[in-house]
Amino acid sequence: MRMGYREGMKRIYALLVLAASALALEVGPIRVSADLSIRLFPQLVVVERVPEPSGIVVVYQGSQAESVFRFHDQDLRARGWQRVKYEVKKNEWKAEYRKGKAKASLSVKDKKGRIEVRVKED
Repeated sequence: MRMGYREGMKRIYALLVLAASALALEVGPIRVSADLSIRLFPQLVVVERVPEPSGIVVVYQGSQAESVFRFHDQDLRARGWQRVKYEVKKNEWKAEYRKGKAKASLSVKDKKGRIEVRVKED
């Protein structure tokens, strides 16, 4: 059985998409600094990931910003960070954490179809 050019290209494209998806999966936590690491929210697609000098910005495609905040908040606290401040504004959740002498902050913004998460060590 011989495959036509279009069918072959469709299969190659499907395999490339599958390979790219597999590479995008995080096996473990993302290390932000020696003391700070986070896991990605498993139910949403990451559309952007930008390292910063003292942190990282992750942008998800979706509209579950409060759930994303809760996930990252629980993840940080499970890693030994103690939340010392919490603030909610319109479409934005912020928190500050301490772990020994180290300080960190989490900001989650709902940007209409995109969720911007900023985690940094202060």
